[in-house]
Amino acid sequence: MFGFEGSRQTALHLSWFAFFLTFVAWFNMAPFNTTLMKVLGFTQAQVDILMICNLVLTLPARIFIGGLADYFGPRKVFSGLLVFSGIICIQFALADSFEECIFSRLMMGIAGGGFVVGIKMISDHFPARQMGIAQGIYAGWGNFGSAAAIFSLPLIAANFAPETGWRVAVACSGIACFIGALVYWKWAIDIPFSHKQSLSFSGFNIEISSQKDFILQIFLLSAIYAGLIFIVWKLEDSGYPIISANTAWILSAGLLILFAANIRKCYRVNKESLSGRPRWEYSFSQVAILSLAYALTFGSELAIVSIYPEWLQTVFGLTVVGAGIAGASYAFLNLFTRPFGGWIADRWGRKKMLVIFTFGGMLATFTMGHVTKDWSLIGVLAMALICGVSMQGGNGANFASVPLIRKELTGKLAGIVGAYGNLGAIFFLSTWSLWGAKGFFLTISGFAALVLCALFFLRNELRQDKN
Repeated sequence: MFGFEGSRQTALHLSWFAFFLTFVAWFNMAPFNTTLMKVLGFTQAQVDILMICNLVLTLPARIFIGGLADYFGPRKVFSGLLVFSGIICIQFALADSFEECIFSRLMMGIAGGGFVVGIKMISDHFPARQMGIAQGIYAGWGNFGSAAAIFSLPLIAANFAPETGWRVAVACSGIACFIGALVYWKWAIDIPFSHKQSLSFSGFNIEISSQKDFILQIFLLSAIYAGLIFIVWKLEDSGYPIISANTAWILSAGLLILFAANIRKCYRVNKESLSGRPRWEYSFSQVAILSLAYALTFGSELAIVSIYPEWLQTVFGLTVVGAGIAGASYAFLNLFTRPFGGWIADRWGRKKMLVIFTFGGMLATFTMGHVTKDWSLIGVLAMALICGVSMQGGNGANFASVPLIRKELTGKLAGIVGAYGNLGAIFFLSTWSLWGAKGFFLTISGFAALVLCALFFLRNELRQDKN
């Protein structure tokens, strides 16, 4: 299948399915936003907080888990993450209070870190000439887990009373994760490397090759820490604060101290590189550009999938099941568009296709920002599909490039780029809670214009391995 030999097929299909299951778990709340309001009495403000909490820990998790994958190997890390995801699914299914839901959605954000594990597995098994299509199939079919959750979980829940139906559906997603963990553990195969990274706090800082790259890495990390501090104050300043102002100050101070320690460790790891003796030769600016592009393409995808069913219900009055089916059409495209994005980037050029996809996403989200209830539902769904093709194709083109920057550091590089995808989602979802649908879509469109400018500094071709 796809012309890949046996071991590569095994690695690809096991990895996308494991990724698929983490996304089913990660998005198992999205189709039940309005259900939670009716059954548990949550307000819109509380549901908005839960959606943001669902993304919070994915930021550091992707960087941390990327380092774990480089050290322990994808097989152990992905299997363990699936078990963890299953446990949190069961906890969420049993939750009765807002605080319990907050905890489960925070912990579930770690499941979103599973993406970088498969990136590492595919990078180890596939040569550069097949990297785009392989990473595209992996990520596209794995991302389909969000559509599967939005589409299938309401159908499962519909067989039970509203008070219990959503719980049964969420528990089923957890059971699926347990089964997936056993399958991945039994049949996935790691490829050992002599350049295995050391495991320590400093091991999660990326090795660079120049002073300019060192400054750029600090800048990228500062945005991630700023995003985490923003979320802390968002939780304190919401209509239903879950932490006090004193706690917010303590957490913010702790994050600043952690950031300072991170910079210190980063300096120690790169001491030789800063003195002109780099271990790895590559341009970290390419990582920065791809991080911004992924903040747009994947960040907008996460945000739109999170609000799409609710938006359709609010604007067009669809039922939960109807909105779930219609909303799933956006994420459904991942089966084809992300592999297509990687495939066409391999053949027509990664930079060129990223520019085209970003431009298409900019126009589509600008149009969606002007949707009203007087618009045709079919027309709106069609525009959303155009947006999905552009953004998801951009995801494929993006990760056709990331593994080629420096294969030895693939887990860590994928971790920081992936973290920016979640940073973008948190930023976009915040605009949703502040300015509603129009501000949400227009903000995405404006950010796409900024990314277009950055993409002109992306190299046409990154380093190719010799496999």
